[in-house]
Amino acid sequence: MPKTNFDILWIILSSGLVFFMQAGFLCLESGLTRTKNSINVAIKNITDFGIATLVFYSLGFGLMFGATYNGWIGKDMFFPDFSKTSPETSVFFLFQLMFCGTAATIVSGAVAERMKFGAYIIVTTIISSLIYPIFGHWVWGRDLQDWNQFTGWLSHLGFMDFAGSTAVHSVGGWVGLSAMMLIGNRTGKYGKDGSVRKITGHNLPLAMLGTLILWFGWIGFNGGSTLAFNSEVPKIIVNTMFAASGGMASSLIYGWIRLKYAEATLPLNGTLAGLVAITAPCNAVNSIESLLIGLVAGILMFEAGVILDKLKLDDAVGAIPVHLVSGIWGTLAVGIFGDLSILGTGLDRNTQILMQLLGVVSCAILSFGISYPLLFIIHRFYSLRVSPQNEYQGLNYTEHRATTELIDLFLEMEYQKQTGDLSQDLSIEPFTEVGQIAERYNLVLDKIRTNIKEKETLAIELEHNLSLLQSDLSTARKIQSGIISQEDKLTGDLEITVRYLPLTEVGGDFFDIMELRPGLTRVFLADATGHGVQAALLTMAIKAIYESLKRGIYSVTEILYHLNNEFLHTFKNLNQFFTCIVVDIDTNLNLIRYSSAGHVPQYLIQGEEVHSLEKTGRIMGVIPNTKYTSNEIGFTQDSKLILFTDGLFEQWNSNKEEFGEERVEAIVGNLKGIPIGEGIDQILKKLDEFLNGSPKQDDISVLGISRKVKK
Repeated sequence: MPKTNFDILWIILSSGLVFFMQAGFLCLESGLTRTKNSINVAIKNITDFGIATLVFYSLGFGLMFGATYNGWIGKDMFFPDFSKTSPETSVFFLFQLMFCGTAATIVSGAVAERMKFGAYIIVTTIISSLIYPIFGHWVWGRDLQDWNQFTGWLSHLGFMDFAGSTAVHSVGGWVGLSAMMLIGNRTGKYGKDGSVRKITGHNLPLAMLGTLILWFGWIGFNGGSTLAFNSEVPKIIVNTMFAASGGMASSLIYGWIRLKYAEATLPLNGTLAGLVAITAPCNAVNSIESLLIGLVAGILMFEAGVILDKLKLDDAVGAIPVHLVSGIWGTLAVGIFGDLSILGTGLDRNTQILMQLLGVVSCAILSFGISYPLLFIIHRFYSLRVSPQNEYQGLNYTEHRATTELIDLFLEMEYQKQTGDLSQDLSIEPFTEVGQIAERYNLVLDKIRTNIKEKETLAIELEHNLSLLQSDLSTARKIQSGIISQEDKLTGDLEITVRYLPLTEVGGDFFDIMELRPGLTRVFLADATGHGVQAALLTMAIKAIYESLKRGIYSVTEILYHLNNEFLHTFKNLNQFFTCIVVDIDTNLNLIRYSSAGHVPQYLIQGEEVHSLEKTGRIMGVIPNTKYTSNEIGFTQDSKLILFTDGLFEQWNSNKEEFGEERVEAIVGNLKGIPIGEGIDQILKKLDEFLNGSPKQDDISVLGISRKVKK
């Protein structure tokens, strides 16, 4: 303990250096987090020290350094009045307070970017009032009336932790781990396939500055733990420098080998790992051993980070590898490398190592065993984690309503995105970098508003034209309905079933049924390319030509010959084509004669047989003077003729599968003995089942022709 005024001055200076480490943690952690959370992290680092001061003064100092209860906890010195105590006690409290604040602030980095600010205050209170003071009593507890009399049970057994690798850093690490496990990972950190998304901090130079401040502050952290300015101080500070440099070098080189590049945060966390590791043995090892301790700490830090990612535990700034893992290693290094005569525990090497291991395990049981259950219970009633929406927006704004020009810009943009209201420009101060971005954005907005206005005008015109078009289409549909009879009919000795299903208001199919003379009926079916208005107009052209020909004394081949020539002559620049079939049904001779211009095969059912009416020439509208041939086939009393356009089978379902000719032919084969009307309806029903709600893609016309049933 301090004996002279100079000793007191040294501890005050060391306390100042340790307090300055709070600034280092603030820079490090805010630099390693994203912009939207940096203010939140900084506020936590300021707040936790203030909370730790109040809690440690009222409760923690008494539990740690009050008169012992069987070596487990102190039982007095709560709310001490330092105006009535010696200056040595006051300065001792000051130095221990800095350590308490350091243990509390370690948690901040581990849970950064997703823990509520109120929840973090709860964590700081738990660690400052219970966990750190109780474990501190086990390790550093002493009789304040007799400075040389240690009272904690671990110190009596020979456990040594000179400046707190375990008592400070591992305590903070264990509490950080429990909180991190309870609140979960940052959104998007780990993919479903186990991939790790690297979330880069917004200001790595600031984080590097924070590391240098911490390195500088560690001079007081380790050097001041002598509690006197004696001959040990220079050696302790030098050992601290060696270990820090060793941790920096090993993490950088080892990580470079593993990752194939020099990752930016490795020198930062490697340095801190070396500093944490040397904190316990710095007074009892030589320079080479200090360097070796730092080298090992840097490698352990890297591998611990890899393991955390494999376990999908998201440590935002690497607090667990740096403070927990390196703290454990540094504590064990006391037994492995420490000069037994300096340690003065009276234990041999192996027993000293076991005592160090006991201290590590005791810290884990106490720190994790208190923090995890307590936080778990609190989490059941008060969520420790922010909502997904708040995490997405960032904790700067959602937790503190703290904004920057950039955040204000994003908030206004987000409002425009959510509401779709682009009527107002962004109101950002123009004479800044962010303002210049907003100014350019406003120019884009102005152009968008102009385009929207133009499109609105065009939309009104389009709506008006569409209304006119709908009216025209309605008229066209009525005209086409009048031209194409869609009702079943009786013609001579024939019963004819008609199913006409245009894809839109008007279609591209045309058919005509006419009794040329008693006992002879001519059926004409045409299918224009495409559908809709264009195809409908084409069918009108076909109808006009066919009407001029159908009453002439022409055979089925002759009518196709003249139809083709007239179409090419009248519409030579149209460059349109169509297929058609002409069928003459003679009920006197019980036969049919047909000619097909590129039309799909049609079907004739006779008893148990199905005959295919194949095409007999090329499609219409290609080559003038095309000759067509005809075929004859019997048409008995039980015969059924099915004529249709290709829209019946050229239909595709959602699985990109076509209904197809083979499926139509198979269905037709099962229609023997069924009335022709029912058979056609059955085909169309099968088509609807096949499409299963998918829209049709072409016009469909189906004609079913059979002999009248004689009574």
